[in-house]
Amino acid sequence: MKNKKWSDFSQRDFVVKFFEDNPNRDIAHPEVVDWLVATYKRRVGGVFRDPDRAIRQLAQSGFLIKVAKGIYRYDP
Repeated sequence: MKNKKWSDFSQRDFVVKFFEDNPNRDIAHPEVVDWLVATYKRRVGGVFRDPDRAIRQLAQSGFLIKVAKGIYRYDP
């Protein structure tokens, strides 16, 4: 993600960045969503659409570990 402007990042990239910056930590869903919505608005100026789906897709693909309902962990 180096040398990219924030506006070039996809919404999925924002989710990945959050978890890569917070590895090996059990994180509650609301913390992720709050960060995504605020950061996306500040960096891009738009509205993050459906952060729940982006998180769920990363968990289903195996990128994230679903620890419990609404709790996710990235384990590099």
